[in-house]
Amino acid sequence: MIPLITAVAGVLSALSSISNLSSTPAAEPDSPGPSAATGASFSDALKTAINQLDSAITSANEKAQAFASGNSNVSLSDVMVSLEQANLALQAAANVRDKIVAAYSNVMNMPV
Repeated sequence: MIPLITAVAGVLSALSSISNLSSTPAAEPDSPGPSAATGASFSDALKTAINQLDSAITSANEKAQAFASGNSNVSLSDVMVSLEQANLALQAAANVRDKIVAAYSNVMNMPV
């Protein structure tokens, strides 16, 4: 659950940095803008969030396979908790994706 919160925080910070860039006056093409020196880009934040989601799902699958193979070091409660965390992370990622697509559609449908 914590990696999901970190991923959402990264997406929100990327969105806020994009909104800050749009409110500042346009810089000259030859001079480097403030975005060149500041943190990760929006695509980097999305890649990080997707990688964290993938690692949560992979970890849950590995625990489930270890339990199914009879490994006594893995308890059923650990397997169920990790599977539920992966499920919640996947649902949250799908909801974030839907919100981003809806925001993109709203921006594209704005009159010029």
